[in-house]
Amino acid sequence: MNQLGADSAAERHSDLRCRRIQVAAESSRLADIRQFVESVGTEHGLDDNQIFDLKVAVSEACANAVEHSGVTKAPIELCAWFHPDKLVFEISDSGGFRLPRSEPGFQADSRGLGLPLMVALMDEVRIRKLPNAGTNVTLTLYLDR
Repeated sequence: MNQLGADSAAERHSDLRCRRIQVAAESSRLADIRQFVESVGTEHGLDDNQIFDLKVAVSEACANAVEHSGVTKAPIELCAWFHPDKLVFEISDSGGFRLPRSEPGFQADSRGLGLPLMVALMDEVRIRKLPNAGTNVTLTLYLDR
């Protein structure tokens, strides 16, 4: 079941190590993130469909961080936590939320699909505003399905 919540993955995974990557908050770095997700998924024996779903969901979360954080100097941090029954990706940025710029020919009805897509592809989606600045998104895929 998909859920939107407010607690951090780090709080639930304190006894585990994560595999981590940091990239600049630039759309040109999303390919590096997809490659990282594919590597983690392959390392843990996920099938092609699971890896594809993870790549899409994590890419959407990171694209939102690039577009809405308003920060280009601070990196996006991605951490993959592996449990026996689930794989959890935690995406964090340090910016403040801002609305995207409207451009000529911009169609508002073609935007805003990232979060519904993440919810459709993942078993759990949690979003948390960080205390000082930034956003934390946690995406969970259960492995027993």
